[in-house]
Amino acid sequence: MSYLNNKSYSFKVALLLLAALLFTDEVSAAQNLEPKLAISPSRIEISPEKKANESITVLNLGSKPMQVEVYVQNWDFDANNNYRALPPNEQSLDQWLIINPVRLTIPAKSQQTVRLAVRPRVEPEPGEHRAMVFFRQLNEDGKGFNFKFNVGVPIYAYFGDVKRKADVLGMEFDPIKLQFVFDIASKGNSYVRPEGVFVAMKATDAGSDADILKRLDLEKMTVDGLGALASGKLSAKPVFAGTRRQVTSPVPIKEILNEPYVVAIKVTLAGQTFSEVYRINIGE
Repeated sequence: MSYLNNKSYSFKVALLLLAALLFTDEVSAAQNLEPKLAISPSRIEISPEKKANESITVLNLGSKPMQVEVYVQNWDFDANNNYRALPPNEQSLDQWLIINPVRLTIPAKSQQTVRLAVRPRVEPEPGEHRAMVFFRQLNEDGKGFNFKFNVGVPIYAYFGDVKRKADVLGMEFDPIKLQFVFDIASKGNSYVRPEGVFVAMKATDAGSDADILKRLDLEKMTVDGLGALASGKLSAKPVFAGTRRQVTSPVPIKEILNEPYVVAIKVTLAGQTFSEVYRINIGE
């Protein structure tokens, strides 16, 4: 398929706004509508052959002391791209992580640091190894299994010759759900992810394809969003090695349109670069 040809759709129905509750990059689970727990960074990628230690900052945004428990799991995504815990194996990163401390008491409006070290127990296979480190805010007395908030930070460790290879089997814009849809087969030994920028504008403001693509700077990952309906960086889940998945990235247009509009994207994926302009015609 060609990724450089314009595509036009005709719809007579009103567009629905997609509301998405996103995990912290790959996953988080909220048990409280007003979480007081914050984690930074939201993802760690490390090459233990060069640097085997990292740290995560845990913040208590509340007005009371907080107890936090730290634990780790092996994981991947299920067929619906939802988080799935897996049993550990000798090549899974959860078996190689040393975490200190694993129980924290954080004063109000304060923060603490959790340190991670990678210590392989066997010879690592080349490529990506992953684990999910969870931070669970416990109830006030810190007892039992009742917890208020649980957030996961994906950890990726790379060993040896890391290969990111992929076939892009499809790239579309869904004007009903207001999202990009990527059909990707990951064929290396590390995950791949579409990374890029997008902009959506009313057709009367967008100009030519060349005009709207000029707004997207893939090298700097910036967008000229002046007058745009929506713009920003893509947000999509990874596709792990040896899998084929459809992953999506939202385009948060916040108004229901009754006139034509244009969506443009520039994206890189496993060393490949694509540009596309989609013209959406409403009411014809």
